[in-house]
Amino acid sequence: MAFESFAHVPVTEELIWHVWDGEKNGRDGGHRYGLGREGKTEFPEEWDREKVRQSIEEVLHKPQVIRENKGFIICLRQVGMVVVVVRLFRSNKHIYVQKAFPLCGVGVFQNLNGQRIQRPLDLSTLEA
Repeated sequence: MAFESFAHVPVTEELIWHVWDGEKNGRDGGHRYGLGREGKTEFPEEWDREKVRQSIEEVLHKPQVIRENKGFIICLRQVGMVVVVVRLFRSNKHIYVQKAFPLCGVGVFQNLNGQRIQRPLDLSTLEA
């Protein structure tokens, strides 16, 4: 991968809204603590919208892992005690953030079959 930083990629209000509250369809986005969307991970309870924005920007500025998968660029970074994933999409000559979410870490839960399951910090997710 030719890039080491995606700091030039904007983090828009629309993206933060998508990541935090999600779309009205109930399936896309929505990683706010306590939201309870099926299959989704949730940011730690003490994280607010600004902390989520800062974490996305931190991942973009200095990803620890960069992977390409089916035309997407996947960036991961440990922010505090949480591994955050930012998925980028290339459109013509532009790159934009398609999604961002917590993968695992202290205070991260995933909603599966009506249960909240802890996703403890797993640093092996940062191995290339």
